[in-house]
Amino acid sequence: MNRTLYFNRWLNSFYILFLISLYLFFAPFEDDGRKIFPHIDKVGHFSIFFLMTILLIVGRLKKNYALIFCILYALFTEIVQTFLNYRTGSIFDFLSDTLGITFAIFFIVFLEKRAREHK
Repeated sequence: MNRTLYFNRWLNSFYILFLISLYLFFAPFEDDGRKIFPHIDKVGHFSIFFLMTILLIVGRLKKNYALIFCILYALFTEIVQTFLNYRTGSIFDFLSDTLGITFAIFFIVFLEKRAREHK
């Protein structure tokens, strides 16, 4: 195995974000009362999966593999949450996750296209 894979800062950042997301998706949280923005959790889901997808692709994982992994992880988190009595799985959370993944793929493709045009 390539030794530089272990020292890839993008993948190491992904691992840290992955662990943080596990905590956020499965830890029991108390309701904090009134929210400033009613759908802030959807923004959080979008942001986490956007960043995870970007970090995987920039970390040299193929786009297809990053896409499949992130979608399966999003599906896994929502299914597991339906079995937890202190969390609820939501199709809208899954859609937010999928939108984050999709935007990340389009963003990377856009950047690659711009880079080819400037050569």
